[in-house]
Amino acid sequence: MAEKRVDPATGEAVTLKELMAHYKGTYKKREVEDYWDGYCKVPKSKAKEKKPAKEQKPEPKAKAKAKAKAEAKPKAKAKPATKPAEDVEAKGIRTGKDGGASALAKLRTFSKCVLAEYVWLDADGVTRSKTMTMTARPLKVSDLKVWNYDGSSTGQAEGSNSEVLLKPRAIFNDPFRGYPHVMVLADAWNAWDDKPAKNNTRVACAETMDMYRSLDPWFGIEQEYTLMKPGKVGLKSAVPLGFNADGSEPAPQGPYYTGAGFNVAIGRPVADEHYKMCLEAGIKISGINAEVMPGQWEFQVGPCRGIEMGDHLIMSRYIMLRVTEKHDCICSFDPKPKEGDWNGAGCHTNFSVEPMRAAGGYDCIVKVCEAFGKATKDHIKEYGEDNDKRLTGKHETCDINTFKYGVANRGASIRIPRDAEKSGRGYMEDRRPGANCDPYRVTNIIMKTTGECLAAETIEAGAKMHTAFVFIKPHAVYDKVKELVKDKLVAEGMTILKEGQIKAEVIDKKKLIDTHYGAIAAKAVSMKPSQLTVQEKAQQEFEKQLLAEFGVAWSKVMEEGLVFNALDGAKKLGISSDELGKKYDTLKKGEDIIKFGGGFYCGKVDSIYVINGFYMNMRSKFTAPGTSIYYYEVEWPAEKMKWADFRGKMLGPTDPATAPTGSIRNEIYNKWAELGLKAQPDTGDNGVHASASPFEALAERSNWLRASITKDPFGKAVLASGVTMHMIKEWFDDPAVSFEGGKKSLFDLVEDLDAAECLKKLKAIAAEN
Repeated sequence: MAEKRVDPATGEAVTLKELMAHYKGTYKKREVEDYWDGYCKVPKSKAKEKKPAKEQKPEPKAKAKAKAKAEAKPKAKAKPATKPAEDVEAKGIRTGKDGGASALAKLRTFSKCVLAEYVWLDADGVTRSKTMTMTARPLKVSDLKVWNYDGSSTGQAEGSNSEVLLKPRAIFNDPFRGYPHVMVLADAWNAWDDKPAKNNTRVACAETMDMYRSLDPWFGIEQEYTLMKPGKVGLKSAVPLGFNADGSEPAPQGPYYTGAGFNVAIGRPVADEHYKMCLEAGIKISGINAEVMPGQWEFQVGPCRGIEMGDHLIMSRYIMLRVTEKHDCICSFDPKPKEGDWNGAGCHTNFSVEPMRAAGGYDCIVKVCEAFGKATKDHIKEYGEDNDKRLTGKHETCDINTFKYGVANRGASIRIPRDAEKSGRGYMEDRRPGANCDPYRVTNIIMKTTGECLAAETIEAGAKMHTAFVFIKPHAVYDKVKELVKDKLVAEGMTILKEGQIKAEVIDKKKLIDTHYGAIAAKAVSMKPSQLTVQEKAQQEFEKQLLAEFGVAWSKVMEEGLVFNALDGAKKLGISSDELGKKYDTLKKGEDIIKFGGGFYCGKVDSIYVINGFYMNMRSKFTAPGTSIYYYEVEWPAEKMKWADFRGKMLGPTDPATAPTGSIRNEIYNKWAELGLKAQPDTGDNGVHASASPFEALAERSNWLRASITKDPFGKAVLASGVTMHMIKEWFDDPAVSFEGGKKSLFDLVEDLDAAECLKKLKAIAAEN
């Protein structure tokens, strides 16, 4: 039976497979695995050993007869406790991917179909919605189709080009129509250029959350709202629910906050129904209470992680608007719905990152508060329209032009809970956002300011230590070689964090070597020559150096179809991949083989030109049954040894024959026989591999050791430098990136750089890409 652990975000015990399904589309597989390992705890067993039953006294005969008679009566059949999904399947409703219009056309009846209410924000930040009939209940976001609507009617497009796309982002249960129907939170994109539509603020927020994911941001928003009496259709309502019919004002605020009773808790049926509806929908609503003005209430959503905060709050607002449709009232998110001596309506935002929640996190809270003070104007711009009418300094929270923070101070811009001060860790509450604020804009600026504030420390920490991945290649995995390599690493002042063996069967099954040589492998196997970019300079070198006596131009051999990748080249020549590899190994640089870029070689084999023809033969050395690699994960202070010296002096260059005396490759080259090797090392079989840069080391440890980018010091530093998680993972494949006017190999650009310089270069590359 699969192990179950408690997901702290939901409180439910789930298997890893169920956790993957729940967070698919929100987090990457690796992040969910890290979450499972680092945060999800094994549930405590509630099962207790049954105590032996106490000896019972014999019952009187009359009582015994009555009991026997009662037990003889037939019992009502209990209803089977089926899960909703099982119930749906029992009713013949499909789950999974929607079949679309073509599938609907083939159905005799739509009675088993599922309704999906798509919800999005218009140009003014107001929720809009429309319903679609689907052939199945979606289990994940990718099961849903991209839909469209008339953007000219929502202020997001012109009438002559009005189509706007709805891209699904989150699925909720539909509490109005009931199971199996769903509500879909979507964001809007222009159909004509596939760019975010007007007021699609989710995109920027998601990028920021992704950039600072290693900080693991948690949010909780206290959404205040005011129930209003209906006015003229289409016009803004001006009278809160509970205000006197004769136009006079009710008694001053005081008894209404968290109150109960007629004429005090005005609008409770709306608040309660909304609460229940949100729970049914699956929204992370954590509480409600009456507020300080008649008809004013608050509901709290959270804790939510990252982009999830905006999604859940937007959907909870939509549900509130739907609930008020049948209660003869209007919900206002206006920050100052009623002029006079009445509190306004806010959207107090509670926030923390992992360093705040850790021991000693109070100092981090104070540091971030100081950073917020320096960015006051930037924050206020994102905190809602007409917020100046609310932030006057007269009704809790200081005025809009003043910034201050304090412990348990509700009159401050930022309130730090008393418990946070006492325990030395916790969270902070930004009291400035207005009730009508866009939660994506609010959480985005909060996370951006926090991330930038803490980035300097994160980058500094990532630059202090060098961490590399070193492994002994299959041809050299012998005990004496292991001893030599380990002694050399330790002698150079390196700390071995981890070491071990990885067998060929695992390397082959998990395609570790293919990922390791990502760009090289792709060029040799999956990519066609026409898909590759050969720079003008490289083409000139090809014509100049490669078979120069024939004056061969790259464009000419391409036109004549004489260029192949390794896989197709072997087929063309009618030989095996291993045979092609052996032919390739005999080629000479500058004569019949040339390097176009990092991991990009072209060689003349018989009558054709082959890209990376060495790869298939190289791969087989790592996947041959009975072989393995032996690895070391090592670290050392960056100030003690430069990365260039680590590779050039300690490891030695690719050709072991030219390696400096005392280097690892030189030692193995000279002592190969006594170390147990079957042949003297050469350029291909040179004994040991080591990461070419701190970034390449991160990629290799992520691949071979499943290292977490968000927990790794250098990985966190890369993210803090402004490189997104998506970009990092793309760069692990060593793509050609735009930099300083040309396209260059990412790995080549950062090769041999120390951690600090590597981070600067990665930041600059990210800015250009």
